[in-house]
Amino acid sequence: MRIAIIGSGGVGGYLGTKLWKAGNEVVFIGRGDHLTAMQRNGLRLESPEGSFTVKSTFTDNLDGFIPFDLIVIGVKSFDTESAAKLARPVLKSDTIVLSIQNGVENEELLANILGEQHIIGGVAYIFSTIAAPGVIRHEGGTGKFKFGEMDGTISERCLTLNEIFHKAEINSEPIENIRRLLWDKWIFICGLAGMTAYTRKMIGKIISDSELKSMLNNVVQEATLIARAKRIDPFEGIEKKTMSHLERLPFRSTSSMHHDITHGKRIELEALNGAIVRFGKELRIPTPANKIIYNSLKQFT
Repeated sequence: MRIAIIGSGGVGGYLGTKLWKAGNEVVFIGRGDHLTAMQRNGLRLESPEGSFTVKSTFTDNLDGFIPFDLIVIGVKSFDTESAAKLARPVLKSDTIVLSIQNGVENEELLANILGEQHIIGGVAYIFSTIAAPGVIRHEGGTGKFKFGEMDGTISERCLTLNEIFHKAEINSEPIENIRRLLWDKWIFICGLAGMTAYTRKMIGKIISDSELKSMLNNVVQEATLIARAKRIDPFEGIEKKTMSHLERLPFRSTSSMHHDITHGKRIELEALNGAIVRFGKELRIPTPANKIIYNSLKQFT
């Protein structure tokens, strides 16, 4: 397949390197020092699954490129619109646009710009980051990717995409009702990312502090109230399930938002805890715990 990776960071870079190694033609889109390093030395993946360096095409735009079969959107949520504009000139009628991003609003934005017929929603269960310019480090998580049509079905192209991922030794699964899973992960990430970034602490230290654990629980409960009010799903028992998941994480676990804020980078607050506050205002649902996080961190957006 001809594949474009728009956003060659932790998640996009991981997927792109694995897909390239499997023999696909992969173009990587990046920027800044990361792009310069990739153009000079290639893109290196360091992973428990195997480390290697990709020598491919690295660029900051897709002007003049032949249209792609698959475009993976792996940018931070605040760059979704610009990513869509990059993708628009290189679409074919049957190009798949796979969004692997945090948040619950990216797919609609992409659909509005590119056409809903192109969009497949996806969820990543992986912790990988740019360890240094030109280097992606896969540090944890199951490394699994789930995806599906936004109408709740598993289409033939989802099955095809799954075959391509499996040939690239990517752990993947096509699923029904991807929208519910996007919100399910959003609830979890709002808790993990919001609290680890707000406190600058690992999840183990948050869980072991009774006051911080109580605040974490409140963050999760507020996110769940929003999801139910949006009529996405009843989400029965998800508060307990999410807290149990957070408690089972390795003590030193953090989040990409924690990584970004501790490394002086812009954070995805508006798509996570900021969205809870925004949705809360629209739905007249109080969100005091998330407001504390949002007001503390909004200067880093």
